[in-house]
Amino acid sequence: MSQKIKLTGIRIFILSCLIMSSTRLSARDIRCWQNHENIRECGTHVPPEFSQHRIEVLNEQGIVIKVLPAAKTKAELAEIARRKKIEQKKQRQIAERKRKDNILLQTYTTERDLRIGHENKMAAIKSIIDITNSNTRSLQHNLARLQKRAADYERSGQKTPGILTADMENLMRQIKDNDDFISKKQRDLIGLSKQYDTDLARYRLLKQGKVKYE
Repeated sequence: MSQKIKLTGIRIFILSCLIMSSTRLSARDIRCWQNHENIRECGTHVPPEFSQHRIEVLNEQGIVIKVLPAAKTKAELAEIARRKKIEQKKQRQIAERKRKDNILLQTYTTERDLRIGHENKMAAIKSIIDITNSNTRSLQHNLARLQKRAADYERSGQKTPGILTADMENLMRQIKDNDDFISKKQRDLIGLSKQYDTDLARYRLLKQGKVKYE
């Protein structure tokens, strides 16, 4: 009886080994690729020279169960990097736009506040221009006085003193600097007016909930 049991156990062990072996063989997938002549080849292992090609994995029924894409070429990798850079730049621009929008909404509660803020900025610049113009008139008055003295020296046949010439040159330089400064401030006024129009239009869109960040 014990010998029968022993033989039965051996048979079961051998049968189990056969089943496991069969399972391992059936579980081995087939891989297919294109060779250098674009001919389809298949096998259980992909030759090293084709490992970077597109690989199709098939089951025992010949059905494709998985596709391993070909390795990217240098040109493809460069294109991916380029698109990624563009997307990153776009996201930075969106983040900056959101930041400015938040500042606009937090700074001004109503359109009236926005208008008053704009008018105050314009008034401040105009005040600076007026002060600079007043200073320029004073400089021009002093220059005219020194030029009269220089003319007196010339009429009397005397050479204009060097210090007088230097003072006149200094005054003319200050006047030119003031003129340049005023021109810049006038450009600032134009820029502020354009910025106000832009801010007002953006503010209205934000308040109406019509802004989309894409």
